[in-house]
Amino acid sequence: MRILEHIAQDIVDKTSEILQYPISITDNEGFIIGSTDKSRIGIFHKPSLEVIKRNTTVNCKSEIGSNVLPGISVPLKFNNKVIGVLGIVGDPKEVEKYVQLVKNQVEMMCQEAFRKEMNELKEKMVEVFVHQIIHFKEYEENEHILQYSKLLDFDFSENRVCLLVDINDLSHTISSKHGDTELFGDFQLQYFQREVLSFLNLIFHETQGDIVSFLNIERFIVLKTLPYQQSYSALIESLEERLEKINTFLSSKYRVSATISVGDICSSNTGVSESYKNAKKAMNVGVKTDSKKYIHVYNERDMMLRLLPKELTTDYQSKLFKVIHALIHHDNYDILAETFISYCKNNMKLSEASRNMYIHRNTIIYRLEKISEITSLNTSNFEHCMLLYTAIQCYEEYRESEKNQSSPIKKGEDILFKLYS
Repeated sequence: MRILEHIAQDIVDKTSEILQYPISITDNEGFIIGSTDKSRIGIFHKPSLEVIKRNTTVNCKSEIGSNVLPGISVPLKFNNKVIGVLGIVGDPKEVEKYVQLVKNQVEMMCQEAFRKEMNELKEKMVEVFVHQIIHFKEYEENEHILQYSKLLDFDFSENRVCLLVDINDLSHTISSKHGDTELFGDFQLQYFQREVLSFLNLIFHETQGDIVSFLNIERFIVLKTLPYQQSYSALIESLEERLEKINTFLSSKYRVSATISVGDICSSNTGVSESYKNAKKAMNVGVKTDSKKYIHVYNERDMMLRLLPKELTTDYQSKLFKVIHALIHHDNYDILAETFISYCKNNMKLSEASRNMYIHRNTIIYRLEKISEITSLNTSNFEHCMLLYTAIQCYEEYRESEKNQSSPIKKGEDILFKLYS
């Protein structure tokens, strides 16, 4: 058994230091795989085969032969099968009281190593499975996905939702001098992902159908089952408390924090893929529009409104820019635009807008009249307001993308050319 081979020498080194007796471990074929005398590793040890054959504790000198060193040998077992032999050299009366203790320790370590190996194998399967389903296309063959789902006991007919957990500013923390020297040395960075994954399992893994995995060093994914009618609303209500626990852990250990986004409810392999995409949209739009908020829940109508500027053609955007060309170049554009957007979000009600913006009602009226004067649009007319709202949102989207240099240069050049031509 290769697990025994991997840990044999480490066991021998640590145990012989305490017992002060020579120790050896052989595999089930009689080859020494761990020894106090390291020059013996790899040598065939025939007496071990006799111990394996008898499958019991053996006094080597009296029971095997005179040409064997005195001591006690015992078979090592895993799942009731002999996988090797432990031998302690010395006066049998002295070492006999230690051999069973060491045997139990070796067998426990084999069990633990096997459990760890199985967990790592399952994690790898989960990782592959998650990547397959979140990128699944409806026209693709799904036989391989169904095979993985059976192995992992993942029922696609169950209602579930996709959550994304993003680690904020991790790259910046790692690259900073403080983070590099104290928090993210070679060892801790190597195990950061595994530690966070283990903690997220504690927070989110509650039923057999729940899956927690990672997509990259900064993004983790949770596929959460929703077994009851109220499961989704209960999950949303609990997110603030869960995130607080996650951030307490991340802050105390790595001095970073997390943001969570939630997709929509799904119940098929294509549905999981869609929920993942919507969770990504919620994260991208949410972080961009409200950086102080750390939980972003996908809402289709809200997302459609927020994504509208990105979905319009370049030609249509340039036409909208011309509508508000004079407003864009006005000295008080930022104040006027902010006032108008707030007015719209308060259902075009002056009293509500005034109360929420903490400014006098007459101030809002003055600013709206100024906007009408500049743009020739009537801010009391719903259709005019809809056009103006979309135009301002498009311009703000363009301005933000230009600042972050995240939009294609050619698109920006096209818009500006059409705007100022």
